[in-house]
Amino acid sequence: MNGRFREYGDSDLPALGGLFARADSCDGVARALAPEAADELPLFAFAPRYPLGLERGLTRDEVRSRLGSRLAEIERLVLVAAKGAAVDACVTVYPAGSETSWMLDWVVDLGKRETVALDGIIQTGLDRIQHLASKGMRGVVDDGSESGTGGAPAVCSVEARGLREDGDIKAGLSRAGFQAVRTFVIMGSDLGTAPAGFGSNERVPEGISLRTYRSGDAPAWIAAFNASFSDHWGGFSYSDESWARHATSPRFREEISVVAEAGGVFAGVCHCAPSLSPREEGLAHLHILGVHPEFRRRGLGHCLMLEAMGRLRANGFRRVELDMDSLNSRALPLYERLGFREQEAITIYRRQIAL
Repeated sequence: MNGRFREYGDSDLPALGGLFARADSCDGVARALAPEAADELPLFAFAPRYPLGLERGLTRDEVRSRLGSRLAEIERLVLVAAKGAAVDACVTVYPAGSETSWMLDWVVDLGKRETVALDGIIQTGLDRIQHLASKGMRGVVDDGSESGTGGAPAVCSVEARGLREDGDIKAGLSRAGFQAVRTFVIMGSDLGTAPAGFGSNERVPEGISLRTYRSGDAPAWIAAFNASFSDHWGGFSYSDESWARHATSPRFREEISVVAEAGGVFAGVCHCAPSLSPREEGLAHLHILGVHPEFRRRGLGHCLMLEAMGRLRANGFRRVELDMDSLNSRALPLYERLGFREQEAITIYRRQIAL
């Protein structure tokens, strides 16, 4: 490990919160990772996807109740560059679904970027991933279940990210052997000026009706989501357990989660989630928009979004944001018609490392 970095510990949390707060004004990753409460673990606040099947905004006590003795193991994924009581930089790594696929993130104090070298940060993260993956670390996959140790893989994939316009990060990752593979564009729309929702199923394809999520919808919702995204996100899917965990979290509200029902099955889903940050009151995230392959090319995605935006406005939200994957650029005209405009863009970089 780089001599400047060591493993995160409980006593680092106040200084770590200060680090994220100082970086927040100009660092999109810091905004995504920043703790939102004094005792919250920044490890569990990644975007655009959440690691370990856990939700953003969990405190240490809440995480401990779910993970018990395994919490200390997971904290090995957080490294800090600390001097005295101050934390100058934070590096986080975690297995994204398996021990052969990892994410690497970091945040640096604005005033320390000259002394905490980017090349050293990236190498520290790669070394930690190589160390953990080579030992066959017992990871935690997206549905919260343990992955077996088995034999250590021969190679693994590592993803890192940075603001699209940040040439320094692009150059540093390039020196470390990373290549840009996709971009997530963060788009926002003011609900006061956005088109009104239908509210009455007007112009919805024949045989399909729109309504909000209800208790008991979980099996149909999971089936619709898994079918809708079987060809996206690397085949990411929900299990009964991981969806139940999300549906009981503070980020889930039935009245702003819309489904398209067709003869007892869900043709599509549009799930919005409120921001949990006190700094973002009135902001919601359009978390999931998916249409079952059998119901595509009928304008259903447009109908779902209009309905969801109308529901958000009716429930007091003033603004909605979403992430658009560059691999799904065909959705851009739809988002722009609904008043969404680009806020910032985060590029994903990838490389393979041998173990």
